Amino acid sequence: MAKTREIVHLVASLIVLTIAFTYPSLSTERLIIVAFSVGTGFLLHELAHKFTAQKYGYAADYEASPMGLMLALGLSVITSGGFVFAAPGAVMIRSRQVFYSPLDDRYWDTQRSAKEFAYISVSGVVVNLVLAVSFFIASFFVTSGLAYALLRTGAFINVFLAGFNMIPFGPLDGAKVWRYNPVLWGLVGIPSIILFLIL
Repeated sequence: MAKTREIVHLVASLIVLTIAFTYPSLSTERLIIVAFSVGTGFLLHELAHKFTAQKYGYAADYEASPMGLMLALGLSVITSGGFVFAAPGAVMIRSRQVFYSPLDDRYWDTQRSAKEFAYISVSGVVVNLVLAVSFFIASFFVTSGLAYALLRTGAFINVFLAGFNMIPFGPLDGAKVWRYNPVLWGLVGIPSIILFLIL
């Protein structure tokens, strides 16, 4: 039941982001191209969070945010596709306590937890950056117009998601990484900005 719910939330978020990134040009070809790009960027980003959290022993499931979904669609419509608020939900992490000592369970190892949460947060962005660079390089080796559009749009959306998520504000991944280590933020955030400007 929980897995079905998570799949429904992922699919709903994928559909909303696809429409938000496609608007106002909702042609079938454009929807297919953007669905591929969002499918790789958004889904693999969230799965990276989930699997990294599970690697550290946490329970992790994706949950869509009704407010985030409405903001994504609303801002895209209001700005005629000029801006997409790409925060449709998040991986919820639960059920793990790390202690300083097995003999004393009163104190949590907050430093270790902060490091793990920073790595969990940065994992999705790293996936986006790898996909963006891979798609961009691959676009130089294709001759089909559709394949070129898929790869270039995939590169743009992935680098957009990386840059957006690395903003060091609120619940975004960048805020968690910045709080733990500004140098780690710079190692991932600065390339995200540079790639966004290039693409």
